[in-house]
Amino acid sequence: MKTQYAPSLLAAFAAAAFWTTPVLAQHSHDEAATPAAKHDDSHSHGEMKPADNFAAAIREIGERMIALKLLIDQDKLDDAHVQSDEIGALAKSLGALSLKPGSGVDKAQVKNMNKAGKALAEISDALHDAVENHDSKSAKKAFEQMSLQFEVFLALAPAKFFCPMHCEGAKTYDKPGECPVCHMALKKQTSEKFSVDVKPIGGKIEAGTPANFLFTLKDPTGLPVKSVEIVHEKPLHLLMVSKDLSWYAHEHPVLQPDGTFTFTFTFPAGGEYTLFNDFTPKNVGMQVVPVTITVEGASKPMMPLIVDSDKQKSVDGYSVSLDTGGPIKTGVATHMAYTITKDGKPVDNLQPYLGAMGHLVTMSQDMKEFVHSHPHEGGEHGDEHGGAATKSNGPRVDFETHFKTGGVYKGWAQFNVGTKESEKIITVPFTLKVANGNNEEHANDHAKTQQVEVVDNHNEEMPAGVGADEESQLYLVPSGIYTQADIDANGGITANARYKGKMAKHDAKPKSGDLTCPITMTKANPNFTWIVAGKTYAFCCPPCIDEFVQMAKTNPSAIKNPEEYRK
Repeated sequence: MKTQYAPSLLAAFAAAAFWTTPVLAQHSHDEAATPAAKHDDSHSHGEMKPADNFAAAIREIGERMIALKLLIDQDKLDDAHVQSDEIGALAKSLGALSLKPGSGVDKAQVKNMNKAGKALAEISDALHDAVENHDSKSAKKAFEQMSLQFEVFLALAPAKFFCPMHCEGAKTYDKPGECPVCHMALKKQTSEKFSVDVKPIGGKIEAGTPANFLFTLKDPTGLPVKSVEIVHEKPLHLLMVSKDLSWYAHEHPVLQPDGTFTFTFTFPAGGEYTLFNDFTPKNVGMQVVPVTITVEGASKPMMPLIVDSDKQKSVDGYSVSLDTGGPIKTGVATHMAYTITKDGKPVDNLQPYLGAMGHLVTMSQDMKEFVHSHPHEGGEHGDEHGGAATKSNGPRVDFETHFKTGGVYKGWAQFNVGTKESEKIITVPFTLKVANGNNEEHANDHAKTQQVEVVDNHNEEMPAGVGADEESQLYLVPSGIYTQADIDANGGITANARYKGKMAKHDAKPKSGDLTCPITMTKANPNFTWIVAGKTYAFCCPPCIDEFVQMAKTNPSAIKNPEEYRK
């Protein structure tokens, strides 16, 4: 059986705002590097260039811990020396690095940081001895202690937080809290990828028959998440939709003592369903992880999405209308006001459901865009925000949401028209049309009129680029040498939005004097440019712009002047 190592701790490392690099690669060290830690056996394990700032040291410790865990799991103890020793050397430097200007560490915490560093160095020594003696059991135990100690650094390390609804654009905060506009809990600025393992218990999933499921939440390292926050009275919200978005359900799997969740449900028909798992790991912020399953049995005909947001809906004897205040556009706040009546009379006795006066889920037709929002006017935010969930009881319930991309969206609003003791939940579906806002319209016009140079293709693999859920954070949140002035100069959009629909081929043999892409060193295309640190750089393709902006934010010393990227 595999030993599990403090999963939430390595997850917290992966979620920290200032590290984004993958599992540790080999480092090259020059002659000026300082020796790595040595033990009484005078067994030196290579050399390590010391980190020059606090963030870099924390990042490298985390990287080396991931590499060390893999070596221990594979019982490659002979190769674990370097990682253990260099973690210890880095840990000893944290106290001094936290005193340097710009470290972001609270001065009141420097002493604690120094003590924690010494403690981690001592654990590193113990781990070194264990791997030296080929004692796998002791090595695993020492690594678990190291993971626990690393949590101290993560708690003290500087971080940035932002509103998941982006109510204030790219504004960030230095500590957890709630958004002053929508009052949702701020989310930690991160590039982590949590996952969810959904397994049917006892065989296949058939329509019309109760199916039992086991849900395991996993952190970015693949380890189980043992603890999550209670948000709107539940640790896990499960939002389920059919492939054509004609069917929707909002359910809540049951938390088990080991941190997994169990769930029993009967699906109405055969076909493909997507399960959106909405949960909030501690110190990280809301995660939405989609998982697709297939249900056997007779399926229903696919239903086309028809925009109907201007029409009144009738659900279980209640009439509901939606007012969006005009056309819905990307890039600006959209107010969605639901008015509920029964038999022609206003319903003014709505009751809270899951700590709020309503819940609204909207998603794009391709299911790539997902927003789970709650009423915020008048302090209706539920217990976790300290607000009064009963301040407004209808007939009008106001939501505010933000759309990143245009297209057709389906939305489901839920309200409790029963009592606190005996809830009666109505689910009201509307289909919406979202138009592109000014920035995206400009980007699309630009893409239509500008031609892209096509040259000989080559076989070298290009960077994959970031996912859609990370783009806004990457391009619209300043950090490092990527400033707010750069964001404004680039039009306040992402590279993907600006160059949407363009094709790029790559010339692997640039001629002398040609500008080259800073990432691939292939010939740069003057039609793919981006402004960083006030300077214009040319690239071979948009995914390279992603990687370059990431570098400007996390490793600015690696950025050269544009003219230096020339053959």
